[in-house]
Amino acid sequence: MLITQNLARRGILLATAAMVTVGVGLFSNGVPAQELKPVSFRLNYVANAEHAPYYLAVKKGFYKEVGLDVKITPGNGSNDTVRLVGAGNEMFGVAVSDAVATGRGRGVPVVSLAVLLQQSPNVLMSLEATNIKAPTDLYGKHVGLNSRSTDYAFWKALVKTANLDVSKIKVDDLGASSDAAMLVSKTIDATMGLATNEVVALRAEGLKLNTLEPGKYGVQAYGQVLFANQQVVEKDPDLAKRFRAATLKAWEYTIGHLDEAIAALKESVPATDVKNETAKWVEITPRTKPFDGSSIAFGTQTTEGWQKTIDTFKAADLIEKDFKPDEIIASIAR
Repeated sequence: MLITQNLARRGILLATAAMVTVGVGLFSNGVPAQELKPVSFRLNYVANAEHAPYYLAVKKGFYKEVGLDVKITPGNGSNDTVRLVGAGNEMFGVAVSDAVATGRGRGVPVVSLAVLLQQSPNVLMSLEATNIKAPTDLYGKHVGLNSRSTDYAFWKALVKTANLDVSKIKVDDLGASSDAAMLVSKTIDATMGLATNEVVALRAEGLKLNTLEPGKYGVQAYGQVLFANQQVVEKDPDLAKRFRAATLKAWEYTIGHLDEAIAALKESVPATDVKNETAKWVEITPRTKPFDGSSIAFGTQTTEGWQKTIDTFKAADLIEKDFKPDEIIASIAR
């Protein structure tokens, strides 16, 4: 099995793709490029499935249509992206909600423009043969986690909401070890991972898995978030509105034209595995809606949703300083 290749954490494709940047071309609807507003946009990782909408937005001219010349730069993790945007090195970014929330808790001046994934893709995964179908099935089993990762926050929250007796579960800190590889080798019975990445990759290798959605047991947290440097929004709210609108338009277009979006990603990042990245959208698309399946406008965020997200990460001691949930929502998105 090509586990090492296919399970690059958080969908990182190839190291060579890390240097890829994309800028808008010379003209848009007859408007000279020099009249477009330069905008910097940092991804959370090397471009993969969840980033296809942004490359599509460039190719289709969605950013140009609102007068923006957007430069997309791959990232090196959500926490790093939050740090760079907060420091003013980048104007906008995309990251998982925990990085945005914990960053805000440390005083990093970032604000959320929109929630792209209403549900976090973090799930508890196990081999089907271990027969773990409910939280209490973990009793007598071996769980492996990285205590310094987002996964650990979801684990602690699940333990709390499912009222688990951890004395009945063997829990080990795996550090930087590959939890997915240890699951495959049966060194551990269960671990936390991304339904949009590790689960897709393992199933592509022919492995039969069971997954538990923490949301089913009361763990509520947002997934991907489009965010900005707070000063950028305050100084030029119109620019932030235009960037937000074009980005959300690209996401909605992608959901209805997935092949076109993945093709745009492939064009900009030749290392893209089209089949694998397309498969991830089977998990991504449903998570653009709330866990209960209710219909809401794409990109919706609420103070209630952010409070639940903050509470999840506070349970794992990841929020250093309390703050009101409305502080994290950009003024243009309220």
